[in-house]
Amino acid sequence: MQEVLPSENTKGVQTVLVIVLLCNLLVSVIKIAVGLMTGMQSVIADGCHSITDGFSNVVGLIGIRIARKPGDADHAYGHARYETLASLAIVALLFYLGISVFERSFENLSNPDFRVLSGVELSLIFATLAFNIFVAFVEQLAGRRFASSILTADARHTFSDIYVTCGVLASAVLIKYMGFPAWTDSVISFFIGLVILKAAYEIFHVAADELTDHIAIAPERIAEVVLSDPDVLGIHKIRSRRSGDVIYADFHVQCDPEMKLKDVHAMTHRIEARLNECLGRRISCVIHTEDEKGRASH
Repeated sequence: MQEVLPSENTKGVQTVLVIVLLCNLLVSVIKIAVGLMTGMQSVIADGCHSITDGFSNVVGLIGIRIARKPGDADHAYGHARYETLASLAIVALLFYLGISVFERSFENLSNPDFRVLSGVELSLIFATLAFNIFVAFVEQLAGRRFASSILTADARHTFSDIYVTCGVLASAVLIKYMGFPAWTDSVISFFIGLVILKAAYEIFHVAADELTDHIAIAPERIAEVVLSDPDVLGIHKIRSRRSGDVIYADFHVQCDPEMKLKDVHAMTHRIEARLNECLGRRISCVIHTEDEKGRASH
């Protein structure tokens, strides 16, 4: 297995997180200002949600800084999973926010105290919605490009902010233009809490898969690529797991027992390079070579 050094993509991930952090802070200031002026709990909750987006960016930056450290005597596989731990911190932030939104929605259900949004205030919320949609899609694309779990998790967090803002706008429009009762704001806030908790679960599920060594690539896909090498006669015992933006795979490859050691060595490097090329991922392989009867070669 070749040593896997920290990816140069980490610089790109850090740049994206800093930009998104500034965007989230701008959006949160606008939402909270509107919420405080009107007293609408759903708007204030939306602004707080945007602040937690900013917190998650900070957590991500810290996680990336640690994750990019190369392997050492105590961390032979590097520190990439610190990025996954940072994703779990985002889960904690979302869970706390979701519970807080539930509490406020119940408190204000029986005694709502706010005024409806003015036309200008509605326009400001619409503007933050459009801005969040743009930021979320850009961050999601960056997460795929850099194969970053922290960017992907943070993009989900940002998308949840979009759902929250849509709920806020729906509440404001229903109350202002369609005569819905004031407690509609609390009901919308409750559903906002559900959306936030759903986002927390989805991020937790992805992080848990990585931390429990859930299969990273379908064995059939790895076999397809490996068997395309002319020197490979068979493949079995395929395993894979993910750590940060690196996938570690190990498998047994059957080949001609008469092959020279240098040729076997060249074949294993060729297979690893081919997997990286075909799957478009950073893959580090441990390849056990044997003959057709399963006996270790050389």
